[in-house]
Amino acid sequence: MVLHHSQSRFEEIYGIYEESFPAIERRTKEGQKEIFENPFYRIRIVEEEGRILAFLGYWDLDTCVFLEHLATTKECRGKGYGKLLVEETIKETDKPVFLEIEPITQSDPMTGRRAGFYQRLGFFLNDFDYMQMPLKPEDEPVKLMIMSYGRPITKDEFHSYKKEIYSRVYGVEKGI
Repeated sequence: MVLHHSQSRFEEIYGIYEESFPAIERRTKEGQKEIFENPFYRIRIVEEEGRILAFLGYWDLDTCVFLEHLATTKECRGKGYGKLLVEETIKETDKPVFLEIEPITQSDPMTGRRAGFYQRLGFFLNDFDYMQMPLKPEDEPVKLMIMSYGRPITKDEFHSYKKEIYSRVYGVEKGI
């Protein structure tokens, strides 16, 4: 199920968002509320008995689809809900699909598991530098990596998509 521009489930979704992502990867509550109203932003959910178990927050942009936040409630992790949400989103678009991921490190095994999850869904880890722009004014840019669905992409190929992602998602025109 896709929720379009609905504030009605915001509190429930924001609770999962807050428990699932570190502060550097989250907007403020007010900032995320504003995003909910953005015409390019979508929320796809899995719910059972009226309770949201997982959500995917993504951007259906002019040139691509950008998967921003995928989260599942703690008790429902590993049940395939994230896979379902990503697969449904990919199936509904002919546009290139991208997402950001933390660099894989030995010190944090979750980074490798996360990359493996997306690779099993058909994403490729691309070998070029990428900076995620801040989600809050007090944050600094964060070095991440880009994954692309279906095939690897070069830095030059990604440039026009990056321009739209920076502009629409992060409200940034510089650094492009």
